[in-house]
Amino acid sequence: MSEKKIFSYNIPLFRKKLQTRTWAVVILFVLFVVYNSFQIPKEGRIQFFTIFLPLLGLFFWFLRRNYLKQIEILSSGKVELEGGMLKQFDSNGNCASVRIKDIENITLDKFRGYDRVMLETKERIYPLVNIENYDTLVSVLESTSGVKRQIDLTDDRLWNLKTPLYFIPSIIVLVLIYSPFSFAINSIFTKEFFGLFFNINLIVYLLYTPEKENHLNAKFSLKRRLIFICLVVFFFQVYTQLDKVGWFQH
Repeated sequence: MSEKKIFSYNIPLFRKKLQTRTWAVVILFVLFVVYNSFQIPKEGRIQFFTIFLPLLGLFFWFLRRNYLKQIEILSSGKVELEGGMLKQFDSNGNCASVRIKDIENITLDKFRGYDRVMLETKERIYPLVNIENYDTLVSVLESTSGVKRQIDLTDDRLWNLKTPLYFIPSIIVLVLIYSPFSFAINSIFTKEFFGLFFNINLIVYLLYTPEKENHLNAKFSLKRRLIFICLVVFFFQVYTQLDKVGWFQH
């Protein structure tokens, strides 16, 4: 194969998914801060916003910076096929190459909602995610390497039909809070307690839920980002409860 073929990443699809995720995080975070501000006595709200508004601004700045950086990285990358070689270029011009004849397995699957091609050689696995003209790329690789594609149908979604089973403890606490027969324990099972308990339940779920390996960089883990957000929320919850009981005044 002497003719050069260039494949870009599917930027519109990536931008759409990234915008949806980013706005969902922003809206949930703002709603949480607003809700908790009303749980604090009026005299303590100034102190609350003095502490957390700068943190909120830093959080928004980080999200925007991360959004623009990811778009820039993907827009600058590409995949080239030429002379029996596959070359994957990143935003810095660095190139990872593999000889197509060395490919032993071609596996197609879904990774975080994107189409992914995993090229396996004796040395390592090369993942290609969210490639435009995905079918054309796979067909060229099959014809050049002589290896037929395999399809992995494993569900990679973080949330699935079994997810509610992991939150049965939170459902039980919620029932206890609103049960008419739970007046004797209402002093313990409050709405604030449910929020804290649910957040801990969510953190435990994220810690023990399996996540598909990206075969590229372990830093880019959706689970880690979600756990970080949950821990920030946990910090808000603890601060709110401590402020209610006057802990900061002492």
